[in-house]
Amino acid sequence: MPDFFQLPAGENFVEVAGVTVNSKGHIFVFHRGKHPLMEFDASGKFIRSIADDLFVTAHMVRVDAEDNIWTTDVGAHVVLKLSPEGRVLLSLGRMRIPGDDVLHFNQPTDVAFDREGNIYVADGKGNSRVLKFNKYGNLPLAWGMKGDGPGQFDLPHSVAIDDDPVYVADREDARIQIFDLNGRLSP
Repeated sequence: MPDFFQLPAGENFVEVAGVTVNSKGHIFVFHRGKHPLMEFDASGKFIRSIADDLFVTAHMVRVDAEDNIWTTDVGAHVVLKLSPEGRVLLSLGRMRIPGDDVLHFNQPTDVAFDREGNIYVADGKGNSRVLKFNKYGNLPLAWGMKGDGPGQFDLPHSVAIDDDPVYVADREDARIQIFDLNGRLSP
């Protein structure tokens, strides 16, 4: 289905970084073109672009249980939570300011959520760590550091949660490590 997505005239995808689907079957595409975050209905019909001026370098997009849209932007060094209407509800990190303390990211790569609404961010490209925030964006926990030993990361690129296990895919170490919700490495 090469023509599934019905893009507006003159538009095309550029370096598609992420795709996700909400509870209505709407498809969100996050890419590195003129309109980085685009919404399509289940049949591929273009609905809208969202918050064009917010993004620098698209990396991943996710949708949570309430249909909020979450983006990770490696160029802006932030993770944004957008309402289903596209309004910014929460910003993690500091826009366009990389860093290695708990208030900053350095090219975050992915975001996931547990059943309590806690937020897990793979701060992969620059900091080699995972940070866990509560649903209000307060930081209760961080783990990991550069390395190839147990619990260390080279480039934590993706994070996924299945009830309790937290799976962290490390692109450069070519492995997946499994942690509990408190960052303890599974035996």
